[in-house]
Amino acid sequence: MTDELDLLRGADPVPAGDERWRDRPLDFEGERRLRQLVSGARRRRTVRRIVMGAATATAGAVAAIALTVSGPASSPAVAAPVALRPHASAADVPLAEIARRARTAAAAEPGTSVRGSHVQDWSLGLESGKDAVTVPLETLTRWNADGSGSLLVVATDPRHPGRPVIDDGVPPRTVHDGKVVQRESYPPGIGGANQSFFEPPPAGAAALRDYLAVWHPGADRDPDELLGAVRDFLRVWTPGPREIANLATLLSRDAGLRPAGRVTDRMGREGQAFVRTTGGLRQMVVLDPDDGRVLDVEETYTRDDPEYRIEAGDVLSYTAWLS
Repeated sequence: MTDELDLLRGADPVPAGDERWRDRPLDFEGERRLRQLVSGARRRRTVRRIVMGAATATAGAVAAIALTVSGPASSPAVAAPVALRPHASAADVPLAEIARRARTAAAAEPGTSVRGSHVQDWSLGLESGKDAVTVPLETLTRWNADGSGSLLVVATDPRHPGRPVIDDGVPPRTVHDGKVVQRESYPPGIGGANQSFFEPPPAGAAALRDYLAVWHPGADRDPDELLGAVRDFLRVWTPGPREIANLATLLSRDAGLRPAGRVTDRMGREGQAFVRTTGGLRQMVVLDPDDGRVLDVEETYTRDDPEYRIEAGDVLSYTAWLS
């Protein structure tokens, strides 16, 4: 194993004596803010707003995790990932057809959604005049019926993108090729049903759109807000077939997505990609063409920003859902 991986396992990303990092129970709002912190700033409608938001909101997380994945003597983290490259072909499946397939599957077996998610994230931490820092993370969140739950955030080995480092199963859950950044256990009631996205999602695509708009205002009328709401929703819920179908229906009708072609994601899964470009940012959603599951969301820049040493085509962030 290399020195980088030894540092990855041995470094402590939490500064000693820093009261801001003292362990304490988090309420739902605290967890939501933590998720925003480690996954990058909330999406904006222009590259400038994205850059400024990421530069301020993620600075603490970047400083802590960058030491974990690189060490003080090496260059900041690892080269940014190459953007996913979809390829159009005659075998492409239209988004409307994917939504139809998802609805057919849900009619046969609606299933149930599970509170919690298992995702891999990568995002840029940006500072004016400096090279961007990568922040590779894997996060597992699980919630129980009584509102108790757990959160595990791991800085992953950047030399092995796409390989899960958390084994999701009956405790103990093992962690390999990674460094635990955050581990929390929440008492009963923290994830109570009165907390926005902790309300079970309703039946029907229109009802789900209204539900998303309560927690993410504008999701019922603005495509960019809808995409952000779907991404945030999937951080709280692992959807069952019914919700998968409803999400696919919303994406096909209201998200302003256009087909981009087939793509192999960073987990080695084959998906169908759809994109929306606005304000210097391209958002790409990758769906399983057979059942409509959201596999990935990737954001890339479509124009240069010399102040932050960003070029068109650079990846801002990606999220891959593992379950």
